Amino acid sequence: MTESDDRPLEGLKVVEISLYLQGPMAGLILAGLGADVVKIEPVGRPDPFRSFVGMFGVNLDEKGQDWIFAAANRGKRCVAIDITTERGRPIFEKLIGEADVFVSNLMAGSLEQLGADADTLMELNPNLVYARGAGFGFRGPLAADPCQDTVGMAYSGFMDIASTTEAPHYPPGALSDVATGTNLASAILAGLTKRSITGKGCVVGTSQVQTMMWLASMGIGFAANLGTRMTRFDLENPSSPLLSIYETADGWISIGAVLDEQWVLIANTLGLEHWLADERTATLVGLIEHADLVSPELVARFRTESTDYWWKLLREAGIWVSPVNRLDELADDEHIRANDYIVTFPDGSVGGAVPFEVDGFTGVRGVGAAYGEHTDEVLAELGYDQDSIIDLKIDNSVW
Repeated sequence: MTESDDRPLEGLKVVEISLYLQGPMAGLILAGLGADVVKIEPVGRPDPFRSFVGMFGVNLDEKGQDWIFAAANRGKRCVAIDITTERGRPIFEKLIGEADVFVSNLMAGSLEQLGADADTLMELNPNLVYARGAGFGFRGPLAADPCQDTVGMAYSGFMDIASTTEAPHYPPGALSDVATGTNLASAILAGLTKRSITGKGCVVGTSQVQTMMWLASMGIGFAANLGTRMTRFDLENPSSPLLSIYETADGWISIGAVLDEQWVLIANTLGLEHWLADERTATLVGLIEHADLVSPELVARFRTESTDYWWKLLREAGIWVSPVNRLDELADDEHIRANDYIVTFPDGSVGGAVPFEVDGFTGVRGVGAAYGEHTDEVLAELGYDQDSIIDLKIDNSVW
């Protein structure tokens, strides 16, 4: 699929003051949908991702720093403005006055110090959709506490449900930041929809803890409503032999089945018909109850052939099945590329443009901007002439 020219958010103006990953991911999605996102960085203090030295055991050189910043900020226009100075503040207020959306993941106290809290900005622009990504949440005893990816996963219970043992597990990849930023983008789109109906701006938001509890909602629901918990995944003793992962001759394969007819199909495809003739394992419920009888044969059977062999055989039979892909295999995967789940950007890097498509539009192919790259351009659009811009730079109101 090729990128459509019909950008869903064409003409939408967004102002972003965000750090690291959570807030920038929301702006990234809006930019990927065609919005004009102006990211404000303080004068003399670029976004920390521009100089990040490492993440999850990966050391970042200059190329890596460029990539990780672009991964959260591609397609945005970057300006450097001190919005707290006498001459910098009016620039910010002009941007807010023309904006449809303001997005940030700064803490409430920091936003108040900057004069970028919801009350202040909504007074400047009553039509604004004000969006904030929080840590623990907006109310309660922890609302003012600092929180980031690790902490959000811990408090939400996600580290518990993601673990195969009683010891908690922290999956790498800043999953909470990415997921919360994505939820924040969804909240913004809901806010824009509400504005289109009511004609008034609104305040929207989500938090690390709320987002990760949403991802773990089935497990939390079992605990809260039924007084029990889901069985932890155990490769040696899965809760169901047909919702599991099996080692093959050269890798791993995953199968999924939840219906009796699916068990019949799998048994016939794998040559396990004798278990259908056994009254103990003729049904899926019986199979699960007597998994100790069948699982060893399934394990042995899958190890006899390659992953590709089993995948082809089971796919052709209409069974829910997939190879267990390694991350370094995805960039060149034909199916992934065909759906634009991973694309190549003009700077040569690869990644996702947006996490969904709209009427065939699969995302803008933007790049990361240099620090302050668009300051002059944005100021000119606001009516500042070249002499005024030079004066603003001399007194460090902009860079």
